[in-house]
Amino acid sequence: MQYSAIIQQVLDLAQKASEASNASLRQRIETDLRDFLKPLKAAEIYMLITIMYLGRDGGGVAGLMNSYQDNSETFKSPGHAIGQMLAKTSFHDYMRKGLDKLQDAGIDVDTLLSKHFDSPLALLNNSEGVELSLGPWRCDNCGQLISQPNQGTLLWLSRVNNSRRVGRDLRIVHRMTASPLDGPNRCYPNERHELETDGSTISDVTIDRMQDPDGLVRLLSMIEDGEIPSKQVTRMIMRLFVPGYEQAKPYFQKAVATGVVECSLPDDYFTQSQLRGIVANIPRLDE
Repeated sequence: MQYSAIIQQVLDLAQKASEASNASLRQRIETDLRDFLKPLKAAEIYMLITIMYLGRDGGGVAGLMNSYQDNSETFKSPGHAIGQMLAKTSFHDYMRKGLDKLQDAGIDVDTLLSKHFDSPLALLNNSEGVELSLGPWRCDNCGQLISQPNQGTLLWLSRVNNSRRVGRDLRIVHRMTASPLDGPNRCYPNERHELETDGSTISDVTIDRMQDPDGLVRLLSMIEDGEIPSKQVTRMIMRLFVPGYEQAKPYFQKAVATGVVECSLPDDYFTQSQLRGIVANIPRLDE
């Protein structure tokens, strides 16, 4: 199969769609493009998307191929793969740039796709080799980094309501002695104010005491008991136990919005491959 000819036809139709004089004409051309792509396998379409991302930002889309290889029925669908491609604005311009990069590197697109369409194309994925770590953590109060687990504290506010403990505002902050802030509260909330507001007092435990099985059980028990809203607890578990989560956390929304990762999981849930893709693209996401 001559993939270069297929790519050229895709580019021609996509260009016509972008230049269409009205929505009806554009829709007809996009329908023609979908029909043209339907005979391809989902993996082949994802490889075309990879070339598009190569042109846009140098790669970083192994998560698409990982989802395909994990036997996800959704990602096995050529229709879903086509939708992923057409959802990207100006994808034809990015694909042209990607082809130019392949040509400059001396890589023949027909050889590449015919031999490797079932792999994530590590040579195009700039997340390869990225090392993910637990921490440092960013203080939810002052925004500065907490480099060591014993310098940070897991903190929440709790009160007793009808013989049941109710908590809120689960967060990570600097310990009093490690805080860069001055004043009596440092990075802690004002306990007197919280007490007057709804009777809540501060509960806290250092990060290093929560990063073991007992700490995990304590966090899970908060969900079971309904002590803290489950969304706050699950995100905290990932911050403490999932390598790379805290590194990538400030860039989640932009990474999804710009296509650095394609996420079919709930908000703020990412696989290790996706986290590597985000961390690898931090310089671009910082722009």
